[in-house]
Amino acid sequence: MREISEVQEIQAIALDILEYIDRICRENQLHYFMSDGTLLGAVRHKGYIPWDDDVDIWMPREDYKKIEEIINQDSNAHYRLINRQNTRGYIYGFGKVIDTRTLLIENIEKKCKMGIYVDIFPYDGLPGKCKEDYEKHVKTCLFWDRQRYPAFCSYKTVCRNYTTGNRRRFFTWIIRKCIGGKNILRLMDKLSQKYPVEGAEFVGCLTSGYKAKDMMPAWVCSETVDMAFEDKVFQAPRGYETFLEIEYGDYMKLPPKEKQVSHHDFKAWWKEDER
Repeated sequence: MREISEVQEIQAIALDILEYIDRICRENQLHYFMSDGTLLGAVRHKGYIPWDDDVDIWMPREDYKKIEEIINQDSNAHYRLINRQNTRGYIYGFGKVIDTRTLLIENIEKKCKMGIYVDIFPYDGLPGKCKEDYEKHVKTCLFWDRQRYPAFCSYKTVCRNYTTGNRRRFFTWIIRKCIGGKNILRLMDKLSQKYPVEGAEFVGCLTSGYKAKDMMPAWVCSETVDMAFEDKVFQAPRGYETFLEIEYGDYMKLPPKEKQVSHHDFKAWWKEDER
C-alpha cells in the first residue's frame, strides 16, 4: 500500500466522493448541502480551506436514510456509506461515504478501518417555536452525544489521567461502560429522531458533536442554492450566511496562523491492487 500523506491528494479524493454524492442526490431528488468547514471554504475561499482535509454535508433524516440504501446497492461505484449499523467497530452517530479503494485509520483508541470519506450529518426537527421550547430536548441529546466516545474507551485510557482528585470522572466512566457505547448510540438515534424535520421551526444535528448554539432556523436549511467549490458546483443552504454566522460568528475573518491546521488525526493509504 502507498501512504496518502499530502493534504491536496486527500482533498482530491474527497472531492470525487462529493461529486458522486451530488449526482446521486440530483438523480433521486434528495436534499443535501455543504456545511461547516466545507461551506465556510466555499464562501471564503471558493473551495477548500487550504489546511482542511475533509468534506461535510447535512441531509434531512429521511433523505439520509434513503441515500444509504442507494449508495450501498450501487455495484458500479467504488463508494460505500458506512455507519454503526453496517460497520463493525464504528463509533459515530452519523455516516461516512468512503472511497473503498483507500484505507484510513484514525489515531484514536477505538479504531475502525474505513476509507477517505465525506461526512454526512443527518439533521432532525426540534420541538416548539423558540429556543426555550427546544432547549431541554437538545440538552438531553447532546448530553448523550458527549457520553458516546468515553463509553468506548478502555480503563487504561481513563487511568492515564486518573488522580485522587478526579474520582467523580472515574466513576462516571464506570457508569458509561456499564451502559455501553453501542447502547448509547442506539439511544442517541431514538432521541434525535423524536421530531420530524417537516413542519419544524428549528432543526439541528443532534448526534454529531455539535453544540446547542448550532441549532438552525428551519428556513436556513429548507432550500438550497448552487455554489462554486473548487471550480465545480454543489449545493449550499439558502441561508448560508446565517448558517455560518451561527456556527462561526465573523466567518470571513481568518484564524490566527497557529490555528490554521487540520483538526483530524489519521493515516491513509491507497490499496494499490484496487486503485
